[in-house]
Formats: sequence, C-alpha cells, structure tokens
Amino acid sequence: MPLLSDNRFSGYEHQLLGLMLFSLLMAIFIGSENNLSLSFLITHFGLFLLWQPILKREQSFSGINLILLTGFVLAFIIWFNLWISAFWMLLLLSLLTGRIFARGIGRAAYGLAVIIIFLELVLIINPKLFGLSGISKSLSMISELVLLGLPLLLVFIPSRKIQPSHIDFLRGFIVVILTLFLCMGSALTAFSSSTPYLQSLVITIFIAALFLFSTAVLWSPRAGFSGFAQLWEKYLLNIGGPFEEWISRLAAIEANTSIRPEQFLKTSIQHLISRSWVCGILWQEGEHEQISGKQSSHFTNYIDDEIKITLYAYNPIGPALILHTKLLLGVLIFYYKAKKQEQQLIKQAHLRAIYETGAKLTHDVKNILQSTQTMTQIVLDDDTRLEDVQSILQQQLPLLTQRLKTTIDKLSDPQREQSKTATISSWWNHLKTRYNRRNIDFFDSIDCDFDIPVDIYDSIIENLLDNARSKRILEPNLEIVVRLECHNNSARLTVCDTGKAIEEQLATELFTAPINSEDGLGIGLYQCQQQAKHYGLELELYENVGGRVCFGLEHGAP
Repeated sequence: MPLLSDNRFSGYEHQLLGLMLFSLLMAIFIGSENNLSLSFLITHFGLFLLWQPILKREQSFSGINLILLTGFVLAFIIWFNLWISAFWMLLLLSLLTGRIFARGIGRAAYGLAVIIIFLELVLIINPKLFGLSGISKSLSMISELVLLGLPLLLVFIPSRKIQPSHIDFLRGFIVVILTLFLCMGSALTAFSSSTPYLQSLVITIFIAALFLFSTAVLWSPRAGFSGFAQLWEKYLLNIGGPFEEWISRLAAIEANTSIRPEQFLKTSIQHLISRSWVCGILWQEGEHEQISGKQSSHFTNYIDDEIKITLYAYNPIGPALILHTKLLLGVLIFYYKAKKQEQQLIKQAHLRAIYETGAKLTHDVKNILQSTQTMTQIVLDDDTRLEDVQSILQQQLPLLTQRLKTTIDKLSDPQREQSKTATISSWWNHLKTRYNRRNIDFFDSIDCDFDIPVDIYDSIIENLLDNARSKRILEPNLEIVVRLECHNNSARLTVCDTGKAIEEQLATELFTAPINSEDGLGIGLYQCQQQAKHYGLELELYENVGGRVCFGLEHGAP
C-alpha cells in the first residue's frame, strides 16, 4: 500500500511539491558543513513521503521496500554532499518529467519544477562538482536566490484532484540522460578547451540540439531512406528471427486443408522451438496438456479463452522480447483458432447437405403420398365407374412407381443424383394426364420444343399445385389455372389461383429460407427455389393480390 493515504493531502499536491523542492535547495545552499542543512533534509524527505502517494497512487510498498527507503534516507542525511544531491535530483527529475505531460494547471506546475531542478543541476551543482569557473560569485549568489524563490511559486498554484495516472518512466529516463549529457559534455568541453563554463554549456547545448534535430529528420522516411522508426519497429518484430518468415511458415502450414488443428499447432510449435532463444513450449487446452522441448526458470505465458501457452527461454526475457513473444504466440493462436473454425464450418456444411438432401427427399415423398391419396379417393368414390378406375390406375400407377424409384435412388446415392430429361411438350401432356379430373384448368401456347429436367419440373409444379389445392380447402370456390408458354426456345410456366393474397412479410421470406406457415408454404418452396437455381431456372412470385396469386417458372434458351 502507499506510505500514506493520498486522500488527505490530494488537495495540496503543488504545495507539497514546492515546499519539498525549497527544503532540498535550501539544504544544498547552506552546505553540508552547517547542521541546519540536516533539518532541511529531514523536512525534505518528510514532505517527499507526503507527496509520493499523490504522484504514484498505484505504487505499493512492501516491508523490504520500506526498509530500503529508510536506509537510503539515513545514508543521504549522514553522508550528505553534492554528489549525493546530484544523484537524488536526477531521480526526482525522472519522476517529475513523467508527469510533465499532465493536463491543465498541473502541467505548468510540474514543468516549473522540472525547470528548477534542471537549472540547479546545470548552473549550480555541476560547476561546483568539477570546480569550474564561469559565473561570478555575485551572479552565482543571485542565481541561487532566484532558484530558491521559484519553488515557493508552486505554493500559490491551486491543486486539483485528478484521476490516477501511471508515470512515464521512459520519457523521464531520456530526459535524465540528456541532462547528464549536458552536464558531462559541458564539463569535458571546459576542461579540454580551457573555455569558461557558460561557453562550454552553450556549445554542448548546440551539439545536443544538432543531434536531436538530425535524429528527428532521420526518424521519418524521406528521400528513399526508410527512416529510423521503421528500422526500430522491424528490430522489435525480428527479435530472435525474421517475423516475415514466421508468418510465411504459418500461412503455408495453414493452407494445407488436410491437416487437423492439433497437428497444425504441434507443427507450428516445433518450428517456433527452432528459434535460438526458445528452449521449450508447453500448451494446455482444457484438460489436455503437452510439452515440447524442456522447461526453464525463464518463461512467459499467453492465455487465450481456449488455450494456454507457456514459452520457456534460455535467458531472462526482457520487455521487448516479451512483446515479440506475445506477437508470435498471438499470430499462432489466431491461425489455430481459424483452423478449428474451418473444421467446424466443414462439419456444418456436411450436416447442412444432409439436412437439405433429407428435406428435399421428404418433400418428394410427401408429393407422391398426396398423389396416392388423391388417386385413392377417386378409386374409392362410389360414383366413379369401374372403367374410369381402371383408366386412372393404368395412367397413374406407372408414373407413381417411377417417381418413387427415382426418390429411392436419390436417397441411396445422393451424390449421383441426375435429373432425367424429356421434351417440354411430352412433359406437359403427362402433366395434364396426371392431374386430370382434379378441377385444374390447363392452357398452353407452344411453338417450340426442347429438353427439360423432368424431376425438377415435376417437383416444382407439384409443390405449387399442392399449395394451391390446400388453399382450396379453406376457399372452396378457388380456381386454379396452369399455363405454359413456349416461344423461341424459352418457356414460362405459371400457376395462378383466385384465393387470398399471401401476407407481405411471408411473401418476402418465401424463397430465402424454410419458414412456418399454416397452408404448407415454406420448406417446399425453399427447396424448389434451390433446385431451380441449380439448373439455371428462375422461380418467383410475380403477382400477389387478392383474387390473383401467381407463381412463375422461367426457362431460358438452353
């Protein structure tokens, strides 16, 4: 937990920061020879312990950390000198720089604090450490007094409660490195060229500025140069092996449709173990666990909702390598899950094919059964003459036998399903014979003749007529008209009835998917539409008004 609660002092963040810096600068100004400086140091660290939980609210301190911090504070107070002060101010500089990009007035407060510490290091501490001259004593005294007064300005900057945020230590580390470069560079220039310290500092600043400007120019691609940014990103991607090679290998393995997901995962892991820094990989999916290679004390985990992978390395895994590892394992899991999904889609397609085949054959059997029931009713009718019964049986039984045999052939070997062909004129004549005496009107206008898939035409026309006859049960006066027009090697077959219109919502979904309906419309028309598309036919509901509901089947030139 934080050393102290941040709730009590969160409204005095800038005041604590200003007083903390003032006490530290005052201790340095007085010097280690005066005991008064020890009082200011104790005050400084007390204020630091009050300010720390406000800055780093997410930081937790264990007992060991508290002991180490206490030891550092005591050592700082006992052996206080300029070198230890410079080291501590660099640590403070890294913390404050991590918050300098806050929003609003907090940004100004922390920016002022960073400037104070930077000027103290560059103008006051650095010349004293190396015994460099360049600032007169009067000017040096004025500079120190001004720097002592600047932290007190923070006391008058109001503090606002803000959401906890993480410290950007990387940016702080870079600023500390640049500060050290200026301090060491200016001291080295002063010693080597015997120039005053201020001139050496200005020269070093110009050198640093030139370096930063050159880096900024070369960072982005320009004039055919790829840029340091792309080189850096490529380096992060290619730690331990080219990333492009890994992607290409995974894609090549995944392209093999015959390989199962388990084999794909095992093969890919074997390729990953060939990396020089990987010594073993353990993966667990459910209760199944496997390991390839050997384990070590250096590892990282990648946990997905379906699988957990642990990668073991020969050496400690740094942050950049962890990022690279997560990327490699993430790509592997993506391809693995895609492979499993592919297998699921294959199974679903297989089950769908079985379902559609069964539904289509069930529909054919239903049509045959309806034809048989109709013929049976005619035969059992007392008013039907014996000669008519014999004529109906002679005409219909061979057709029913042939249709039933075709359906059984489809069921036994659906892959070899082939529709028999016949001329459209002969099919039309058989259709009129089959539906003779069923109160259905047939009209035609035929001046062409070509072969058609008989089974498909039979299935579609029987489904349309059965639906119309089912409507006749609720509407006894309903009339059914079948019309065939054949001209210029194209045919149009229509089935119309004088019943009520189909509901608009039902009509829009009629051919798109199996639907539920009281009058039998649904799976039959869906299957008919699928069959029609397969043979290049077009089935549509082209008119849907009360008293005229018409379906049409278009057949273009073969």
